Amino acid sequence: MPSLAFQELPVKGVPYLNNFPPSQYGHKGKIWDIDTAPNGMVYMASNRGLLEYDGRHWKSYNGSRGITRSVTVINDSLIYSGSDLDFGVWKRNLYKEFEYTSLYPFREDLNQISEEFWNVHAIDDNIFFVSASNIYVYTNGSLTKIPAPNEIQKSFELSGTLYFVDEINGLYELQDLSPKLLTVLNFNPVPEIVGMYENEDRLILVSQNSGLYKYELGEVKPLDTELSRILREANVFSFEKIGDTNKAFGTILRGLYISDEEGNITHHVNKNKGLQNNTVLSLHYSPKGKLWMGMDYGISYLDLMHKFTFFYDFHGDFGTGYTAVLRGKDFYLGTNQGLYTATWDELNDSHEDFDNFRLIPGSEGQVWSLNIIEDEVWVGHDRGLFTLKGGILNRIGEQSGIWTIKTYKNYLLAGTYNGISIFRKRNGEWVFWKKMDLIIGSCNQIIIDGENTIWINIPTFGVIKATLGDDLEPIYRDIYSSEEFEGSRHSLLKTDEGIQVTTGNYRYLFDPTDNSFKEPVKSEPNSALEDLLRENALPRSLTSDYDFYPIYNGFALRNLTISNENINNSYQLVFRSFEAFNNNDVFQTYQGANISYKYNNVRIEALIPNEESIRYQYKSERSEKWVDNEEGNSFNLIGLSHGNHTVTVRAIMGDTVVAERSASFKVSTPWFLSWYAYLIYLMLVVVLIWVIYYWQDISLKKQKKYLLTDKRSSLQQQEEKYRQRLKTAEKARLKAEIEQVKEQLKAKTIELATKAKENDEKNKILSSLNQKLESIEKKPETLKRKLSEMKRIIDTHSNSDDNTFEIQIDQLHQKFYETLRREFPELTRYDLRLCAYIKIGFDSKEIADLLNIKPSSVYISRSRLRKKLNIETDEDLHGYLNSI
Repeated sequence: MPSLAFQELPVKGVPYLNNFPPSQYGHKGKIWDIDTAPNGMVYMASNRGLLEYDGRHWKSYNGSRGITRSVTVINDSLIYSGSDLDFGVWKRNLYKEFEYTSLYPFREDLNQISEEFWNVHAIDDNIFFVSASNIYVYTNGSLTKIPAPNEIQKSFELSGTLYFVDEINGLYELQDLSPKLLTVLNFNPVPEIVGMYENEDRLILVSQNSGLYKYELGEVKPLDTELSRILREANVFSFEKIGDTNKAFGTILRGLYISDEEGNITHHVNKNKGLQNNTVLSLHYSPKGKLWMGMDYGISYLDLMHKFTFFYDFHGDFGTGYTAVLRGKDFYLGTNQGLYTATWDELNDSHEDFDNFRLIPGSEGQVWSLNIIEDEVWVGHDRGLFTLKGGILNRIGEQSGIWTIKTYKNYLLAGTYNGISIFRKRNGEWVFWKKMDLIIGSCNQIIIDGENTIWINIPTFGVIKATLGDDLEPIYRDIYSSEEFEGSRHSLLKTDEGIQVTTGNYRYLFDPTDNSFKEPVKSEPNSALEDLLRENALPRSLTSDYDFYPIYNGFALRNLTISNENINNSYQLVFRSFEAFNNNDVFQTYQGANISYKYNNVRIEALIPNEESIRYQYKSERSEKWVDNEEGNSFNLIGLSHGNHTVTVRAIMGDTVVAERSASFKVSTPWFLSWYAYLIYLMLVVVLIWVIYYWQDISLKKQKKYLLTDKRSSLQQQEEKYRQRLKTAEKARLKAEIEQVKEQLKAKTIELATKAKENDEKNKILSSLNQKLESIEKKPETLKRKLSEMKRIIDTHSNSDDNTFEIQIDQLHQKFYETLRREFPELTRYDLRLCAYIKIGFDSKEIADLLNIKPSSVYISRSRLRKKLNIETDEDLHGYLNSI
């Protein structure tokens, strides 16, 4: 188990401090005593019951009467406590909840007794409950009462022995359940002893306001040391040993003091350094390195084994740290307020405040970087580049806004608000030479990588890898846009692995084989620092033992002598709760429970109590694959089948599995899969088979009955279909005949019109000739003249035009003409008649005879008609006109 028994506490800066205001633990009042279970759970005696803290959640248990004053933890499931007018035992039930049982024998007669139990001790198999009047010993279920000599002031357990201080007689030791007086406290006034520890072969008594006393050779004497004088003025209220050498003193007026074995104060933590207030009512050091403090307001703990220590600026003495260097014994700190200096020893936490930082004159403003070059301090400032000589700043060049400065061969490269400035020596003095070409933007980081390669970080643009020539100009440039790096603002980092780009969430390692960055690796946050570190703040080395880290409102130091070897088998994984749930209800259950199938979703919460930076994985008995839990330490198992289930959870710190544990439970068989359900299913199957058989028999009869009806109906339908088919065929035949008749009628009509025309012409000729003959008969002398007239009539009628046929044709094709006029308005009456003749089927010669023109004229007219109708020469004109 990790311990500070043989390890010195870091002395520089305040150890990691975590404060819990009363609102976080439900305003349960003051904390009078604190103890830790072997698995890391912390338990506290408060004004309003027993408090439990696992590192994530607070729980409160009520049971005993009055204010709970003391608590002693045997294990995670067994706790003893003392309170006003009561003492008893707490035992955890199946549901991980504590239940209280009073052991106090006088609960029925409290009017005459007013005992307060400020101390509970576990020694061997005995539990000692100590009040001012009595000591009660609880052993194997029986209780023994030991009356006090007069009035017990305080009791202590050292090396398996119970000591107590009687207010009148002095110091006692309990031997075989009998008080034995060791020495009388011959002091006026008698000191109020609040603590006791062993130092070599003597006992050291810690008093409230009289300092330290030593007990040796049967006599108690005051200790005249610097620590004793300090504690006398601070008014000590609580005391706790830290390992074998260090001691913690909680005071009323000045916060917390921690001393080493020689009595030197190594830490003084008070309100000026982040403590919630300066009154420490109770102290407890847990085996994992945390010093818990019950305050007059709130609860706090110091992680004494944490790698980081902190320097907060609560009074505006130096501001927010950005960079630092150590030159000899002088520490230089660059902040947002300027350049400060202090000696290395002044960073020790033994002082009341960190108010020893002194501002370098003329350095006011933002300091971005500090470097030791040629044993001089170089300052990258928002006002330019400076060197520090004899406590005075000297400006180099006229450039302003210097982010960083790096030595490169015989030059200095300065990353500025706009590009890189190059400095070189002239006559033994550094001067500005030129600005590097092809590099623009705010260059807040420069990393030298090899002989001629540099890396440049431009936060708003990306990362540039540049190969420099002899004149320090980039020969080659590889640009990696900021969009390639997922996460918050990126930074450059050079480690043993190579060049890396880090963001708030990911780490990208450069692969020189293909000149690109590999797939990102998710960064493991340091939970103690993630809320303190400035965004993408990078550390810098001060010494072989310390690194500097920028944080908001101050800075931090990392002690490199504290290793990660604290990871061992002492970590215990605890199952905090089991819940079964469905869409509507949630109820508490326990490990090993038989859970109703109705609630076959289980939520398990598991953790290593009060440990940070741990991730959890789980797997079921049906899977060999570990599943990372993205939701922290709570695991949801959804839709579990009935039967036994085992879930294994493991905790991982870094890359090391530090604890593993399994939990089993059973999901009960649902009613529809039980034996009686199967019996019902069998009966239902038998009934179903009988029903099916009976139904089939009835169905067969019905089918036979309806078969003839179906056949008859089918025949009728076929007959009806045949009849309809005949009707359809008859209709089609009649329609064809009608069309044929129409065609014949049309032809006959044309023929009739032609005959009528011919007959009419003949009748006219004959009538005229008849008139002439009658005239000749009357007047024979006119024969010659009349014969000439008759010949002329015959010739006239032979050559005269008769429009009867054309009129008949026009009347037959009126609708045809209307369609053509609508589609082709430019057609003439001659064109329309020509279309009618072509549609009827007359050839060119017949059309020429009808129109009394030459056949060649018909050909020309047909060609012109094609153009007006937009018909190609190879398309059938007769077919086209018949389609209209």
